[in-house]
Amino acid sequence: MNKFDRLLMRFCNFFTPLGSVGDRARGRLYEKWILSYGENFKMAEQALIYSPEKLTVGDNVYVGFCSYLGNGPITLGDEVLIGNHVSITAANHLRNNGSYRFGGSELLPIEIGAGTWIAAHVCVTAGVSIGKGCLIAAGSVVTKSFGDNLLIAGSPASAIRKIKEEK
Repeated sequence: MNKFDRLLMRFCNFFTPLGSVGDRARGRLYEKWILSYGENFKMAEQALIYSPEKLTVGDNVYVGFCSYLGNGPITLGDEVLIGNHVSITAANHLRNNGSYRFGGSELLPIEIGAGTWIAAHVCVTAGVSIGKGCLIAAGSVVTKSFGDNLLIAGSPASAIRKIKEEK
């Protein structure tokens, strides 16, 4: 995605209607650039995908208001729900001569399992894998990987308990 494409996306996002119709339209706007694109991808207003060419999206995925999917390879499984103001960033700054400012960066893949809900204001860092059916509590900072069906919370995040299957 070049600078013109980014500018075009911001322009189109600005004029896309609010609500479910606009959410679907914003998801379709990225279809041209996304690496792999499932059905019914929705994005709320002001959500941003920095590197759509490195993003894999499953079916029925929703990205909330003002959420950011950053640089690097990110995989969102089917039925992933991302809340408002979530940051998922697959890049880390590297240190060089005592400074992170000009140290470069490394890209580490992030995988979010099917059916996972990432609540508002969560930060998911590079190299993390989150299993299927997890709930990540609001405000958590996820710095390590977790298995399936867990309630995850805290800063840094830890597994609180196993989530039982609803009948």
